[in-house]
Amino acid sequence: MAQRKTTSPWVWAFLLLMLASFVAFVLFLDQKIVSSGSADKPGQEIPSSENKPTIDFYSVLPQREVEITISDEERAAIENPSINKDVVGQSTLQVGSFHSAAEADSMKAQLAFLGLEASVKPAVIDDVTWHRVQLGPFHSETSLSRAKNLLIENEIKYMQRSAH
Repeated sequence: MAQRKTTSPWVWAFLLLMLASFVAFVLFLDQKIVSSGSADKPGQEIPSSENKPTIDFYSVLPQREVEITISDEERAAIENPSINKDVVGQSTLQVGSFHSAAEADSMKAQLAFLGLEASVKPAVIDDVTWHRVQLGPFHSETSLSRAKNLLIENEIKYMQRSAH
């Protein structure tokens, strides 16, 4: 016959004592939180809003305007950021330079799948013909940024060049 193990009554008493202690502790903390949050201590001053300086930014800031003189060209570039004369219309992105025209065409096709229109331009350097795969020139900062983001997302290295 199998003997059945029984739990000692002391274990049950200890567990009940621990549970009761935990409940009492939670109730004690709850009362402490409620009493410290709602009751003001006697003798403690409530800080008055009279002593604090108040600043109304909507009335102060218009009085603090500073006039900055800039040229008309810079003002046009600020008002229309797509007119960035240093980058837009002069930049191309070179995404590869290959000995073989077939490799260059393969890269051009890969870029076409991403929605980018590339061109392959041959260049002779030290009597060796290289086939450069280039994007651009870009006519707006938005299209340049879009192309860069697509290249980065697809882990394609590029080099930004100024068109001559």
